[in-house]
Amino acid sequence: MWDDIIYVGLLLVSIAFGKVTRQVQDKESRKWTSSIFGLIVVLVVSGWSTLHTLSSVILHTILIKFSPKSLVHWINFVFGFAYLIFFRSCGSIEILSWFPMPPSHTNAVQMIMTLKLMGLAFEVHDSWKSNASGDSNNLDQKYQNIDVNPRALDIFHYAFAHTGVLTGPYYRFRTFQDLYETPYAQYAECDLAMIKRIIRAPIYIILFLITGYIFPLKAVLEEDYYETTSIWYRLFYMTPVFFNFRMRLYTGFLLSECSCIMAGLGAYPVKSEPKPGQGPSKLEKLTKVNAKDEMNFEAIHNIDEFAVETVCTMREALKFWNMTVQWWLVSNVYRRFPKVSRDLRALIVMMVSSIWHGIYSGYYLSLGSVPFVLAVEDLYEKIVRRKLEEKHKETYDTVSWFMRFQWFSYLGMGFQLLKVDTTMTFWHSVYYLGHTILPIFYLAGLFIVKPITNMMLPSRPNND
Repeated sequence: MWDDIIYVGLLLVSIAFGKVTRQVQDKESRKWTSSIFGLIVVLVVSGWSTLHTLSSVILHTILIKFSPKSLVHWINFVFGFAYLIFFRSCGSIEILSWFPMPPSHTNAVQMIMTLKLMGLAFEVHDSWKSNASGDSNNLDQKYQNIDVNPRALDIFHYAFAHTGVLTGPYYRFRTFQDLYETPYAQYAECDLAMIKRIIRAPIYIILFLITGYIFPLKAVLEEDYYETTSIWYRLFYMTPVFFNFRMRLYTGFLLSECSCIMAGLGAYPVKSEPKPGQGPSKLEKLTKVNAKDEMNFEAIHNIDEFAVETVCTMREALKFWNMTVQWWLVSNVYRRFPKVSRDLRALIVMMVSSIWHGIYSGYYLSLGSVPFVLAVEDLYEKIVRRKLEEKHKETYDTVSWFMRFQWFSYLGMGFQLLKVDTTMTFWHSVYYLGHTILPIFYLAGLFIVKPITNMMLPSRPNND
């Protein structure tokens, strides 16, 4: 609990500090103001483990500057994940026992730092490739005429900027540059936008405290829990536990976004249709921008809590969860993987996401199971929902929503219990129900439900 209190306190201070940085007129001074404060935040949560963060930034910088541009993205990709694995292994395995184990919040710092620096390498490669094509009409190159080939000092500022240094959101180097090279932040109502976003935080914090008190996760770790409870209670219990987990993450994501908003980072004209992580998607709309244009902060919008709680399928929910990181995974992994099966590409993305999240087996058990849930959802969408009349789709969606949350909660136990023994103990106590019903549902869909719906329901155009 004290770790969470310190964490929230640092995020609140970071939000307030954004107001300070906006008052600094000279852009180089503003960069240093933000970076020094960000470095101080890292020191507070990490102590001597800050050396890990500094080492990874220095090594990534060397690789970005001196690697062949045709391979710079993959070289940094491999190094970034290799260092992340080394970092998490310190103090936990015998061969690295003489390295101290980093504090828990340093892991969050290292995660977002690694993602940003690997993403920068992809930007450097893509910029080099675009320039090499000689396409003078490329809007991406015309837009502010930015060639992504940063100096070592630029990489330092990008890495340690106080906006999101603790836990994100992820934002491109291009977005970071726009904070200093464009007037968009001056046109945005940063204070009002921050207040509109942060106003939900007290609700999430209260719900987190209440549910954590009534349904503590640690109860699942006690032996007598399995001796004194029924399978029905355990199936129920995982739902409020996962709700508590969501409230904790919602709070962190929301406050991190507010840190960026208060500093003006991620402000873009609405007409340019900014996307989380990506930034503006219609670059031609940026050629004429003035103070009258409406601005938003979608570029750093990391989670849509309402959508996560209300959408009917896991595929939809994942799109609204950690959206800036989702964009990174789609842009740098999914789209660059050979275009074979969509489910196989999704599995690769989930495995990369698992490695990024940590070395705990619970991440792999949970995220590695997601593609199988998606396959079942996609099948029933195709053989049932698309053939239903509109009035019956609401009933289908309600059932789908309920099932999605049961799978979310079931797999979420692996994400929270982390270790293979504790995760498997809980799943075993509910007879691995979240897994065993997947092949049953899939085979039943193919050989029972599909023939019935083909016979009873005419095919309808998909207007969703």
